[in-house]
Amino acid sequence: MLKEVIQTANAPKPSGPYSQGVKAGQFIFVSGMDGVHPDGELAGETIASQAAASLENIKNVLAEKGAKLSDIVQISCHLSELNQENVNEFNKVYATYFEDVEVKPARITVGSQLLGVKVEITAIASVN
Repeated sequence: MLKEVIQTANAPKPSGPYSQGVKAGQFIFVSGMDGVHPDGELAGETIASQAAASLENIKNVLAEKGAKLSDIVQISCHLSELNQENVNEFNKVYATYFEDVEVKPARITVGSQLLGVKVEITAIASVN
């Protein structure tokens, strides 16, 4: 199966030996996108601001191959501190990105030890 690297200036550069995304067959795998802007600057101190930045980064990686958020079939959300207040704040932002998507992605939200950020999100999209 042919694999293609996805690289865009509209998302943060990888901070290690990985790709922003990989297209393999009909799937796009987006690496964990932190709550930072494409220039690497933290998108603010709140779950909301970092969730929005993470989802914008995912949207921009997908766009490099003509895909959209509505093409996402699975999404994994990592919060540095998993509690009801943070999940509620995260869900408010998350819902705005998927409100017009008829079939919402399968999702998991977990608590993770993140380095210097409060949110990191990965995604898998299906495209033709």
